[in-house]
Amino acid sequence: MRLRVLALLPIPFLIVVLADLLGIMTGGHARLDCNGGTALVMGAAQYDGRPSPAFERRLERALELHQSGCVSHIVVSGGNRDGDRFSEGGTGVGWLAERGVPLSDLTAEEHAASSWQNVAFSLPHLQGDLTIVTDDLHAYRSSWVASRHGLHAQLATVPAGGSRIIYLSRELAGLIGYQFGLAR
Repeated sequence: MRLRVLALLPIPFLIVVLADLLGIMTGGHARLDCNGGTALVMGAAQYDGRPSPAFERRLERALELHQSGCVSHIVVSGGNRDGDRFSEGGTGVGWLAERGVPLSDLTAEEHAASSWQNVAFSLPHLQGDLTIVTDDLHAYRSSWVASRHGLHAQLATVPAGGSRIIYLSRELAGLIGYQFGLAR
């Protein structure tokens, strides 16, 4: 009897994995309503004060949302790695300011090192409705994290660059880590 129960243990885990995969693959295709609230740009790499291509795609999307009036405030979240002179949040705010977004409409969150921290550390800066700006394959995990912080967020996504299989695998591992309390 115990062996039968043990043999069934992987089934719930497999169901969670399959549901997560479906969510990750479809999570970036939600309809966006312009609500005038806050855009939270999830951090991505920066290179000595210059956004990486992935980060720049996210910043361009946030700029579009601001210029069209869909959001009135932008929080750019992300810290820096050891030895970096610049943070992702500071780099992103600088990039947006150079393109005409008033500094009064921008906030840099400069300490986050994970998606969980991007949301958690940005909470004090979020005003009104929330729009998360990130890659399409990262959207489901970002939305999941926001919901765990009591937030309802809509998504404004950009296509993920690079290998989608590798990105998908990384997102699945990160989401499972959060769901099972292995990472924050």
